Amino acid sequence: MKKLLMCGAVAAMFGAMIPAAQAAATSNNFNVSVTLTSMCEVTNNSTQTLSFGTYQAFQTLPQASAAPVSLAFRCTRGFAPTSTAFDTTLGNAAGVGVLVGLQYALTTAAAVTVGGTAASTATIGTGDAVTYSVSGSMPADQAGACAGSSCGPTSHIRTLIVTF
Repeated sequence: MKKLLMCGAVAAMFGAMIPAAQAAATSNNFNVSVTLTSMCEVTNNSTQTLSFGTYQAFQTLPQASAAPVSLAFRCTRGFAPTSTAFDTTLGNAAGVGVLVGLQYALTTAAAVTVGGTAASTATIGTGDAVTYSVSGSMPADQAGACAGSSCGPTSHIRTLIVTF
């Protein structure tokens, strides 16, 4: 029995000297990097109509467009367009045009921006919604150009250019 106890004591002593298998962890740092190119894009690209209604030759009051058109863009959060301009492809000054011999001028109101949402670990972020309202007016006392008693409706396409 003494031998057995002695063997048990020796085994316990050697067992204490042999380390038990353990799980181990270590770590290493790394960088996460990205370069973002900010931009704006059109979100309602269907052609809308800015209507002046019916203009009577030599009318005494200017004619405003019936309702403005709303041109919408989606932009990178916090990235605001810097300027707007109208095309000059019709050979006219920016924002000025002629339909059936009637001059008109276009104007744009300041942008209305609705902020997007920030990205999180659970959701992607959304861009800012930027909307421009475009209206127009025709001066009074214009003759127009029409071979009949009525011409129209006549239209052409104009472009709002947003610089960012």
